[in-house]
Amino acid sequence: MAQDSAVLQVRLDERLKQAFADAAWRDSTTPSGALRALVQAYVHESRRKEAQRQSRLVAAAPDADETEALIADLQDLGDAEARP
Repeated sequence: MAQDSAVLQVRLDERLKQAFADAAWRDSTTPSGALRALVQAYVHESRRKEAQRQSRLVAAAPDADETEALIADLQDLGDAEARP
């Protein structure tokens, strides 16, 4: 695991926690490994949906100037999210 990793605490019902651990072991992974994969898949899907949303906004712009302005705004938002 990367050295700059962090801990994510999740509150679960004890039965759900045990069922998740059992499922992870059946899939030959650890609960942590399964949770990392789920989080990565969630983030990937969220970014895909956001890219589609942004594409629809840009495609709906009535002219080139507004399209360029939308693209610049979206890039600024992306830059702001990337900053720590």
